[in-house]
Amino acid sequence: MEVTAEQTQFIEEQRQWLAGYRAQTEMSWAMLAKRTGVAQGTISLFGANRYTGRELPIAEKVERFRQSLAQQAELATELPEVPGFYETETTGRLERMLAFAQSGEMVAAALEAGCSKTSTAEHYTGTYSNVFHVEVPESAGGPNNLLKMILAALGEVPSGGTYDMSRQIREQFKKLTQPLLIIDEAQHLSKASIEEVRSWFDKGVVGIAFFGNVGILQQLSKYAQLYSRLSMKLQLRLPFPADVDAMADAWLITNAEIRAELQEICGKLGGLRNGTKTLKLARMIAASQGKELGIDHVRGAWGELDVRMVAA
Repeated sequence: MEVTAEQTQFIEEQRQWLAGYRAQTEMSWAMLAKRTGVAQGTISLFGANRYTGRELPIAEKVERFRQSLAQQAELATELPEVPGFYETETTGRLERMLAFAQSGEMVAAALEAGCSKTSTAEHYTGTYSNVFHVEVPESAGGPNNLLKMILAALGEVPSGGTYDMSRQIREQFKKLTQPLLIIDEAQHLSKASIEEVRSWFDKGVVGIAFFGNVGILQQLSKYAQLYSRLSMKLQLRLPFPADVDAMADAWLITNAEIRAELQEICGKLGGLRNGTKTLKLARMIAASQGKELGIDHVRGAWGELDVRMVAA
């Protein structure tokens, strides 16, 4: 197929842009191949003006890559800064629980999503010495995977089978002063994993905090020996109103109408996570319109995020 003069100009524009972008970013042809979806050998020849095949499809892929970069840059200017960790009534309760556990106790917290469970665990781990946090995925609830995760958190390389790894963990904890192990998403633990963790606690080598969903307490109650060792328990389905106020303060929200709307939004399953996503999207919408954040932006954002059944 014959290439028109307009297409030839388009191809040269994309080639020149590609050369300039590569020089500016010092990106390899291999990386550019991954970004553009063009084979490494092909795109390197295209950039050097030595490709003998059809260049128009390659130029079109380069243009799509340019458009993606432009879109990402535009989005980055509109993305609001999401606050980091902030204190709430719930985080305060969880931190007191963790401090108690670090004194050599076993505790359990059962919270629905959006109640600051994981963020508190991460914050506490990053703030205090000898605290180790593992988040257990559903696929890793068995002893072998759990022990490997804990050893990784301890900065150790797993050695041997389950028994050897368990002994390795015990020995590492014995070297530390008041170590604390926070097991997040603990509802995924198998019976064997729970019993293994209890054995470390019974030997007095580590404090234990089980963090999980609202069903974790019921799950742990099936193990009488372990459940009787729980010194503190907390169960929470939704954040406290004071938690939502703290979130609004972290986002610098002073509008009373918006703050009231956030109480409604965060009072549903998903908790503070609902509010964070809503404010993030609402501020993006407001920025794209060149306006200050208003109640309509918040309601519109929540309307897009909230999944509702609608008539066909």
